[in-house]
Amino acid sequence: MSTSTAEPSISTEPDVEIPSGDESIPEEPTQARQRWIHRFARRWRPIAVVCLLLASASSAAALYFGVYRADHGSTAASATVVDAASEGSVALLSYAPDSLDKDFATAKSKLTGDFLDYYSEFANKFVAPAAKEKDIRATASVVRAAPITVQADTAEVLVYLNQATTSRDNPEPAQAASAVKVGLTKIDGGWLISSFNPI
Repeated sequence: MSTSTAEPSISTEPDVEIPSGDESIPEEPTQARQRWIHRFARRWRPIAVVCLLLASASSAAALYFGVYRADHGSTAASATVVDAASEGSVALLSYAPDSLDKDFATAKSKLTGDFLDYYSEFANKFVAPAAKEKDIRATASVVRAAPITVQADTAEVLVYLNQATTSRDNPEPAQAASAVKVGLTKIDGGWLISSFNPI
């Protein structure tokens, strides 16, 4: 009894088919990657827009509270500055020949620095002689006023004024409207006018 053992045949050909040079390798991985990128971009684009909007809003808030509010100070400080500018402006532009000394003293008490020197000279050289000679009377009133900037020791206020002027030759009041940028400096806890520039 003879038994023959058959040896298994080993194939030398590979099971995987290798493409020939003429055949192109499919680009499925690249297309899948592009599809994933497009999906990712579509999904994250709204989130990116929201993040940009939040960043813009944060920047605007920082500018407002850090710069604008710093320039305008607190509400109480702004009100104090506006009152000082308004009262000082009225004192500067209101006078009568029979109370010139008192009027000038009141105005000077609301001024400081070089502007105080300028006003003193101008009032003595021009306003007083004209008021006495022609019986000129001027009365000013504030129509509106608003702070431009309010810092720790300096401030600027925009003041809108009406001034009524009468004289011996013109007893009917002549009305004049003006806008003035009033600069103020804080001296010993009080605000005094340091500049007075008509606009």
